[in-house]
Amino acid sequence: MEMRLGLALLAAAVAAPAGADGASDLARRLENLHAAAPLAVRLRMDLRLERTLHKKTAKGEASLHLDIEEDPAGLRVRWESGLLRDADEEERGHDRDPDRLMPLREGMKELDAARLGHLLDQAGSLAGLTKSDPAEEVREAFEGREARRLVFHFEPRLSWTERYYVRHREGRLTVWIASDGTPLASESQATFDGKTSRTFGRFKGSTTVRTRYATEGERLRVAEREVDERNDRDDAGEMEHTWKRFVLEAR
Repeated sequence: MEMRLGLALLAAAVAAPAGADGASDLARRLENLHAAAPLAVRLRMDLRLERTLHKKTAKGEASLHLDIEEDPAGLRVRWESGLLRDADEEERGHDRDPDRLMPLREGMKELDAARLGHLLDQAGSLAGLTKSDPAEEVREAFEGREARRLVFHFEPRLSWTERYYVRHREGRLTVWIASDGTPLASESQATFDGKTSRTFGRFKGSTTVRTRYATEGERLRVAEREVDERNDRDDAGEMEHTWKRFVLEAR
């Protein structure tokens, strides 16, 4: 079942009272969420791929599981042996049919050490995205508890080529926080478009990331994250659509 943040929110929202400063509460809370206490989690990643080129479409999907442990000595990851065998078989299938996608291999690339470390420690990246003044702040019930919703704007990350040719880009981050400033959930939406010449080469992209957070001691980590990313290039009829979901459960 895909995560739906909207279903968890009550429709009625009232303006925050004068003097309320959710951004300051959030910043102070994030400063205290950098503990490196030992952690052990079970991660499940679901992945769906769709690629279209000149009206020819290929699809693939995969599910990956791994155990992660982090302590002062470092990060340890245990891959299931069956997953590694399946990835080898997937690659052999791709050798037989080059048009066949390799979702297992792509999923494993997503789970490198840097990405796993990021999922286990969200305070730094969230602090960077919310360092500016919020464009909006309202009180809003979240899953039956008192909360505040903050909206920020940010510059989406682009590749070097995309930055050179982009005409328009926009990022919007919505964060729901508890009364003490602890992040509960967030949703980011980033879009961009451009073209490589006056008459052809149009491209556009969008990424939506929905996250639920968990705190363990003084650590802020991802509990569940859904990523929906789409990129289109009109002239070649090229489209890439990737959907990912990460679920992390304490062991």
